[in-house]
Amino acid sequence: MHVRRNGQWLSAAMGEEWAMMSVESGNYVTLSRVGARIWELIEQPVSVAAICARLSSEYDVPADVCRIEVDGFLGDLQAANAIVMEPAAG
Repeated sequence: MHVRRNGQWLSAAMGEEWAMMSVESGNYVTLSRVGARIWELIEQPVSVAAICARLSSEYDVPADVCRIEVDGFLGDLQAANAIVMEPAAG
């Protein structure tokens, strides 16, 4: 699966967290430091596997644990209409 941002979102650091708001819908999301890092990584469309590989190396987390956490987080972003998940071109 590939993930890409959906629409225009404004974001800003607020202490240890990030806040994001959709320009179009007014949806509001807060992100942890790791969530903000994932948001950075999906500035351009990218595979979920690539996100997990990068985070596993940056945060020294086992790949299987990382994938579970990333999938959950991306599900939350998808529910907020902040991202679109697409099958990888094959």
